Amino acid sequence: MEKYNEVVLARKKLNLDFDDAYQYAVAKHYGLNIVTMDKDFAKVTDVEVIFI
Repeated sequence: MEKYNEVVLARKKLNLDFDDAYQYAVAKHYGLNIVTMDKDFAKVTDVEVIFI
């Protein structure tokens, strides 16, 4: 629950929808990469995004 603020901040900062912002926040928190076909993640620069 305490990390939901990170989701809200990511949603506003990167203009992502809720589920993308949630995935971003989890990846950032745990040091994970994001593997996706979703071009909305092209805005992300501080988490490695791998487009398939």
